[in-house]
Amino acid sequence: MSYAALTSAEWNAMSDDAAHRVAAGIADRHGLTLRGLAVRAGAGWSQRQARFARDGTRFALVPGGRPTLGYDGSRFRPDAAQAADYAESADEYGLPPVPEFVDAMTSPERVVEMPAMLVAVDALDPCGVALAPDDPRVREVAASAEPGVGGMRRVGPDGGLHVEFDRAGRVTRARLIRQVSYDEAMAGLARLDLRTTTPDEWEWACGAGATTLFRWGDDHPADGYPFDHRTGPHREENRWGLAIGQDPYRHEATTERTVVCGGDGGGATCGGSGFFLGWLTLATAYRDDDFGRWLASDDGYADEVLTRPVVELR
Repeated sequence: MSYAALTSAEWNAMSDDAAHRVAAGIADRHGLTLRGLAVRAGAGWSQRQARFARDGTRFALVPGGRPTLGYDGSRFRPDAAQAADYAESADEYGLPPVPEFVDAMTSPERVVEMPAMLVAVDALDPCGVALAPDDPRVREVAASAEPGVGGMRRVGPDGGLHVEFDRAGRVTRARLIRQVSYDEAMAGLARLDLRTTTPDEWEWACGAGATTLFRWGDDHPADGYPFDHRTGPHREENRWGLAIGQDPYRHEATTERTVVCGGDGGGATCGGSGFFLGWLTLATAYRDDDFGRWLASDDGYADEVLTRPVVELR
């Protein structure tokens, strides 16, 4: 069968035995290991998931179809907390009414033809090497951190060390950064017989058919930015089983150099623009055109180029 033609409706309608045969066939044809199948359910939806692995990278099946992507800002109805928070931001920065602003910061609604594919569960960072919390270099940075600081970065001539902390001061993530360009990151994926997502593929992979502003709904915690909440709907895997759209600091590159998805580099959060504006950067269809063009310009700078690897199905 043509695995690329597998739609979400067909995948969910299969019996368990039939789904296992399809998943096993995908793994055999594409040189992956099938890690298992499961069915995940939520309020009003049920989704079958399939997990695979290849060379230490985890993948999930993202079936295709003819979905509607993007978002129409006129549909958004903020709750009381969102409305009040946005009103403060709008007054400070001279912003338009919230539906107009949301519409301007999300991609337009459109219907696309989407093939089935395998998408990496986690974003891949070809710029960084993970370090253990007890690594001497990490411990040195941690020892000099001020209480309550979310992260520290030391920069050298060829890169640097980035260490993140929780509110108790414990190291949650540490990376040795090697600066690479967008072209180098894409070439690195190609050597692995992979590529990153197109903007449309990223939205479909993230939203999984959800019509709400965020992949989990229209609301969000009202007492902080996404980075302040280590648990919550944004930290959970989505319907396909992907860890995606969780942290605005971890925006992801796409095949279109000026289009990044899943965040804004932390600009709204770092700038204290307001909680709603900070959370909006995790909207499935969020697009910061100015940030994308800046990143692609000669003035743009990023110490990591996160990608979302794709295995095309045959």
